[in-house]
Amino acid sequence: MFDEAAAGPTPAHFGPALDKLLATVPALTGAVLSRSDGFEVLSRTRAEVPVSRLSALSSSMVALSQAALREVGMHGGGGSVLVEGQDGKLLLLEVPLRGQPMVLAAIGGADLVTGTLLWAARDCVRQLIQP
Repeated sequence: MFDEAAAGPTPAHFGPALDKLLATVPALTGAVLSRSDGFEVLSRTRAEVPVSRLSALSSSMVALSQAALREVGMHGGGGSVLVEGQDGKLLLLEVPLRGQPMVLAAIGGADLVTGTLLWAARDCVRQLIQP
């Protein structure tokens, strides 16, 4: 659940940005926006998704990827993690909002084209940052 006391109310443009992502990519099963500390901010799903657990895992996986990149001398934000399995894909993108960094998780089926997913999810991040 989103902690409004800690981060303030959820900005009004967050919902439409996630809605547009799902409308743009029909093969997506859902999209989850989480704070960097692992708490869910907002989600849109077409199927049952364990949103709370996914939020916690997403922030941990992005933090781990950032640490790995630092170890090999690659710095900077805006990174992503793509996890592919037989049944589908999970894309995690950093959302570098001032004061409260977040993570966008996009879940899709096996037929989802990776390039389409990356393009649409990055566009969604731009909308979240610049309403």
